[in-house]
Amino acid sequence: MAEIDLRLQHLDQLYDSFDPAPFPDKALDRRVEAYLVESAGEHGHREPLTLVLHGPPALEAHLGEMADAIHAHFALAHAQAERRHRRRRRVGRFAILAGTLTLAAVLVARHWLALVPSPFGAVLSEGLLILAWVALWRPIETIGFDSWDSRIERGLLKKLATVPLRFVVMG
Repeated sequence: MAEIDLRLQHLDQLYDSFDPAPFPDKALDRRVEAYLVESAGEHGHREPLTLVLHGPPALEAHLGEMADAIHAHFALAHAQAERRHRRRRRVGRFAILAGTLTLAAVLVARHWLALVPSPFGAVLSEGLLILAWVALWRPIETIGFDSWDSRIERGLLKKLATVPLRFVVMG
């Protein structure tokens, strides 16, 4: 089982100091969030994970509150990542349709240009073909490759939204 160690001297270190909400509803500190996400990403997605909080004895009484805050923060982050992923997929499907229509139009235009042989027509024909493939590049990248990163990110956030916490008193 993989463990992420987080050392705290006081409760304020866990939360974003600019968030005006009361403690149970405060957002996590950005550095803490980044550390937890990066640390979780170092382990396999199927490997069980535990967050071990190290701190003075007075913090142990707040373990439930800290667990709730961490879980709520990453549950919200996971929900936001899911919405971004769905939006990117929707835009990607529209973009692939637009790119395919561009490719079809270019192929028709190239066919017409081939009927009138000229050096300018040959250059224009090749330029149009390059334009068509470039029009398909981003949609293919979005649908084919960006979804891998999105899936990994969403998996990490989901795992952190339910990660078990353990407290270790620093001596």
